[in-house]
Amino acid sequence: MRRVDDIPYSGRYALTLDLFLPEDRPAEATIIYLHGGGFRRGRKRDVGSQLFAPRLTAEGFAVASVEYRLNTTMDAFSEEDAEVILKLAVRARSSGLTFSPKLYGPALFAALEDVSEAIQFLWVEGEGYGIRSRRVGILGVSAGGIIGASLSFPPNVFLNRLVRPDAAVGISAAVVHPWRLGSPGSPVLLFHGRKDRIIPEENVAMVARKAAAVNAPLKVIWTGVKGHSSQVPTVHEGRDPEGVAYFDYLLEHFAPLKVGA
Repeated sequence: MRRVDDIPYSGRYALTLDLFLPEDRPAEATIIYLHGGGFRRGRKRDVGSQLFAPRLTAEGFAVASVEYRLNTTMDAFSEEDAEVILKLAVRARSSGLTFSPKLYGPALFAALEDVSEAIQFLWVEGEGYGIRSRRVGILGVSAGGIIGASLSFPPNVFLNRLVRPDAAVGISAAVVHPWRLGSPGSPVLLFHGRKDRIIPEENVAMVARKAAAVNAPLKVIWTGVKGHSSQVPTVHEGRDPEGVAYFDYLLEHFAPLKVGA
């Protein structure tokens, strides 16, 4: 695996990404890895990026571990945008979400803008790093998973400003705008466990029911493992009751991104 650290992708906010590449062949598509941390903390060089990058590059993917703005408040947005974000937060709460509103407030929308910019950067610059395709998936943990799901089913009012990934996987994450599931979106796969104190499982169950009712491209895999952070090692190395590796489900979900797939 080759690695290029601290590639600037946003001059406006001085944001960077670390790029992991297959050792001896071009990459067939890119997976953006997004760390968790509740939009308050976290970094692109976390445990998850170090676990998943070697395995995904061995499968022919480039992996871009992307940093995004943290602790963003309403002050970063225009009055018009702030009003829209507040209305979306109220609607999200009324739709049945029971976790912290901080996970779907202004910090989320700043991150959506940043990751959209990272996708566009990879579209333009990826070929220069030996990436053969403009197809981009997102693998996000917790807040990072919320970003991926939100870009896959973006709020209608921000459609022209955000970029959809071609597929997304969320670990210990949820869909925070479930009313958008009825619209065309990118395929989303969520891994979730029991007794998650950050994103209680009833939130994901609600989203799964809504997705099934409107035939949205969203699937949930319940690991049966307790806790929030414990899902990362579970997806990386665990198996379901039938003995299938959870990582294999992840690869199957991302397989259509590859050149020629």
